Amino acid sequence: MDKKKITSVSNFIEIIEQFQSKNLLGQIYYRGQHNGLKQNWKLIPSFYRKKKTHERIPFYNDLNEELNSIYKFVEKNVDYFNNIDFSDIISILNILQHYGFPTRVLDVTNNPLVALYFALENIEPTDNPVVYLIKSNKCYSGYFTNQMLNDFYYEEKVKDKVVMVNGSVLSDRIKNQKGDFILFFEEEDIHSIENFRIEEISIEKAALKKIKKELDILGINKSTIYPSLEEESTKFTALLDNSEEEFIKMAKYFNFGINKANNVIKNDLNKNRKYLKKPGAIATINTKNRKRK
Repeated sequence: MDKKKITSVSNFIEIIEQFQSKNLLGQIYYRGQHNGLKQNWKLIPSFYRKKKTHERIPFYNDLNEELNSIYKFVEKNVDYFNNIDFSDIISILNILQHYGFPTRVLDVTNNPLVALYFALENIEPTDNPVVYLIKSNKCYSGYFTNQMLNDFYYEEKVKDKVVMVNGSVLSDRIKNQKGDFILFFEEEDIHSIENFRIEEISIEKAALKKIKKELDILGINKSTIYPSLEEESTKFTALLDNSEEEFIKMAKYFNFGINKANNVIKNDLNKNRKYLKKPGAIATINTKNRKRK
């Protein structure tokens, strides 16, 4: 697997273009992580990460218990699964994955800048963020994947251990994240699977702040990735806070303008001008009817 390091968004895009030129067939996806292979962070879903420390829990070892637990969770939180058929297992897993439920699904995106954002989101000083470039020769539809999941859960049959799936656009969040995903029927090292080619891009720590700023300029930020009214309000408040000095300057200038305008009004009142409809109200001065001398 190739490894490269970036110091800017433009540098990142150059590497993406090189990878695309070498992989014209198949589809390319991207995944951002806080750490990569150097830190022993493999490309596996949360289900398998948690299974290593919770091996005795039936949810991680019994397919019937796993599926039963999923449906129990959905029934308990049915308001979050509007307009979804209970037989549409892959759509249910897709939604669960986006809200932190341990699933066999690994999020990827078809937008490299979104993957870069995720790699840098809420990172710790000890993290070494990376973006994975994932080329897949096959990508299955949700309908076909549901058939595979039914065979897997009910008959314990599996053809491919790992498959790429087109994500259904079930919510604004998934839509904005440009989300597709990899479904793992078994814990497998994706680097060794014939249908996949992987390249890892690491990010220079000294350039993290710069890259975040560049992404924000390009419109890749929290409010576009996680769209909500609350997030928009938070962003607006932050802009006001960060621009306080400029706001004060504008306010002072504006107050000066008001005082000056009021003086003009007072002078006009003394002259008993007809074009002034309401004394003292700046916005109601009718300049169109003012006669020239």
